[in-house]
Amino acid sequence: MKNSNYFPFERNRYFYGKLLSVDDFELEQKYFNDKRRLINRFLFGPGIVSGLCVVEVDEQTISLETGFALDTWGREIIVDEPVLKKLSLIDGYEHCRKEEADLVYLCLEYDEKETDQVHNIAGQITANNEGGDKSFSRIREGYHMYLTENEPDEKEKMELSGRGMYQNSVVVYQEGDIRITQIIPKFIRAGQDDDIVIRVENRGRATLSFSYELVLNNILTEEGLAKVAVSFDEELYERTGVYELRYPVHAPQVRDELGTITLDPDGVKLTLSGDVVKAKMSGKLETTIVDCDIDKAVRDSYYKRPIEDVASTGYHSPIYLAAIRLVFASDTYIIESVENSPFRQFVTNQMLDAVMQNIEPKNRAVHGVGDDQTEKKTQTVTSDSVSIRQGIVEVPIKGGGSRGDRFFSPDIIHGLGLGAVTIVLGIERPSGGVVFGAADVFNENEDAGIDVELAARLNEDDGTFVIGAKLLSSVKGGKVKVHWTAIRDNRSAAPKDSEKRIFIKPNILELTVRESYRLEAVCENMVEKEVHWSVKDEGGYIDDSGLYTASGEPGVYEVVASSVAYPEIRASIFVVVREE
Repeated sequence: MKNSNYFPFERNRYFYGKLLSVDDFELEQKYFNDKRRLINRFLFGPGIVSGLCVVEVDEQTISLETGFALDTWGREIIVDEPVLKKLSLIDGYEHCRKEEADLVYLCLEYDEKETDQVHNIAGQITANNEGGDKSFSRIREGYHMYLTENEPDEKEKMELSGRGMYQNSVVVYQEGDIRITQIIPKFIRAGQDDDIVIRVENRGRATLSFSYELVLNNILTEEGLAKVAVSFDEELYERTGVYELRYPVHAPQVRDELGTITLDPDGVKLTLSGDVVKAKMSGKLETTIVDCDIDKAVRDSYYKRPIEDVASTGYHSPIYLAAIRLVFASDTYIIESVENSPFRQFVTNQMLDAVMQNIEPKNRAVHGVGDDQTEKKTQTVTSDSVSIRQGIVEVPIKGGGSRGDRFFSPDIIHGLGLGAVTIVLGIERPSGGVVFGAADVFNENEDAGIDVELAARLNEDDGTFVIGAKLLSSVKGGKVKVHWTAIRDNRSAAPKDSEKRIFIKPNILELTVRESYRLEAVCENMVEKEVHWSVKDEGGYIDDSGLYTASGEPGVYEVVASSVAYPEIRASIFVVVREE
């Protein structure tokens, strides 16, 4: 690739009588380009700035929408009009087909080429012209889109997404469609708790289960043990293909010490659909125990990095636009699924950061809660029929309130997976003990603490819940310590055939501009079958009966049908609108 070196910075010095050559003008361009790209790289980083969504148009075709990205050298990549292409016509497809890769990545790289040949009065020999009296007069900046079956390693993924600044991870097992990754924060504050996260990915059809043991050094479990027993059984979860297990650990009161987590390879057991598989697992993670705020530790670590380390991160890495799963059949193929931005390569900005800081904490999906609402302790008990997870959370009554005022915790991950879970809540009283249900039954005295009524709202789709506290009397402030218990019936963990769904017929549609077509929404397992139709991005018009009229502009537009009775249940299709 051209223009991939920042240094040294050198610019023209002009004076009367100076003879300007091609080298002088090229130096002028290089100086300003390198300065701009240096700022892009160090202040914003590589990734997608906006757009660049990949849409599955039909079983063999994708559409790359317009957008803007920065590459790992700070060079701007602009896609100024949608690109509609069959995968078989994209560079790299033949190699992926030869390798029989069922998972391929659509990548984008900066590219430039010389254009506009003009008469060269000097008749000089050029690399592209091989002599003659013509030379290219322009350099057009563009992009190169291609397919590859290769993905970045785990360290590069962390760097590309920015997670490498605050997390350490290691892949302990990868074979075929299965990958098991262990993640831990890069820094843990002394005396505080945090989680070891086990990320499980199973894209295949076989059901996965495994167990192994982790050996801890300089950190301990909540029970004071130096070992963690890790176990996973996919049959106990709703089948999503990606799962996260969390194991709380505690950092001792030390300073700038390394805590390590090592996998014991001797205790590994792994099965696929009940069949035992000989699996080799290994991996070691490190975290630094600090005596300062974690955000300060992350900032200090980042600012101490030498310039060459930052500049070399993700060297020549492309922008991974999408992960595309293929099914090959004879001489053809079918697109099974498209996942946009699989490695979360995004560029943030000050406007987005400002908006995120102003969002109410109760609307943020985070593990545990904030500084004043820290989840104190969690514990998991599992049997063949029931899984139970318990924890303690403090809900602050900031600024006090009157009778009837409500206060909420952020989203809390209960750790029992997706689907139906029962939440039981109890209030810890300053005078001792925990009260479940209505506290006034026991005639609590005035030292019983803040008088509140508790409720929990479960989100089955992401495995979280929110605790709400309603004041039964006026208070000046304080906090409510809530003991929660999450109970999951493992016998009903599998997805049910009675799940409510919406399908749109047809599932793909091609029209000419302003052409009309009536769509049909099929509602499964619903008594109320009324749907609300809508079109995104002013991509045409659709009435209440499903009659869609295409936009007057060619493009790819999304039509959405959502249930009136169950607004969270929806489906969409993409309509390809072409010129007549």
